[in-house]
This record gives sequence, structure tokens and C-alpha cells, in this order.
Amino acid sequence: MEQQPQSPTTLERAPAPRGAARCRRCSRANGRCRLPVLDPATGLCSKHAALAARTTPSAADRADLSVDLFGEPIPSFKSAEEINATLAHLVVLVAQGRISSRRAAVITYALSLILRGVLVIDKKAADAPIKIEWDDDWRPACAIHAESLRNAAAPLNASANEVAKPPVTNHQS
Repeated sequence: MEQQPQSPTTLERAPAPRGAARCRRCSRANGRCRLPVLDPATGLCSKHAALAARTTPSAADRADLSVDLFGEPIPSFKSAEEINATLAHLVVLVAQGRISSRRAAVITYALSLILRGVLVIDKKAADAPIKIEWDDDWRPACAIHAESLRNAAAPLNASANEVAKPPVTNHQS
């Protein structure tokens, strides 16, 4: 009987020759990889070495670009202008190819969160009432009059609130 040759897709991994170093990559389901080692420094086969090369950060992602991105000194990010300047520097670094688009996206997202916080703080500061401290020696007449009206109205408001409350009655049915 004639045997049909198996296609490469149906072949299982061929075991490494005896005495040859095997890939050090292990999986839960299949155990240890049976392919021979491609690079003795890593101890991985060609498949797992390519996978490891894709997952390790590139030199562009490891480079310290804080001086180019933020300038000297590093901004405190307390105003929208500082955040806008940092975003402008980030666009230049992406255009020059000195920073990866993935890293730029993370930095842009963080700056957008900081900008939201800055806007909330600015809004609270704008809504806060202005309190003017006067010297004891001199105060304008309008401030004295407003203070006297406020002091005179305080007891009246307290008694008006007490009068406005309906009396509590116990009705038995």
C-alpha cells in the first residue's frame, strides 16, 4: 500500500534531535517547546524569539525625552498654556520619529486628564466669592451699612424660620 505524504499543516512539531538544546519556552497545555534553540543568548527558538522581540519596548520607547518634551524646568501643569506647550512639543517629537505613536497616545491621554483637573480648579476659583479684608482704621460707608443690615437680619431670619414651621399636633383616630 502506498502512503500519502503528509502536508506541512498536518505535521506536528518534530522533536529536537537528541543532545540538541531545546527552546526554554513552556506553556501550561503543551509543556515545553520542542523546537531547537535559535539564539543561545536567549535560549529561544525562532518562533518564540520573534514573539519576544515584538513585546520588548523599542529604543524609542525607552529613551528619556523629558527635556525635549517638557523643557527646562519641568512645568507644573497648573495652566492650560503649559499643557498646550507640552502637547506642541509632543507633536514635534512624533513628527521627527523620536517617540512612538503608542507612547505619544499615552502621554496625550495623561495630559488631557491633567487639563480637565486644571479647568475644574479654575472654575472653582472663578465661582468663589470675593472676600475683601478692610483695615480697622478705615472702612467705606457702604461696607459698614451692609454689615449692619446683615447683623440686623440674622435674628429676624432665625425667628422667621421658627414661625414658619407648622405646629405639630397629635390626632388620634
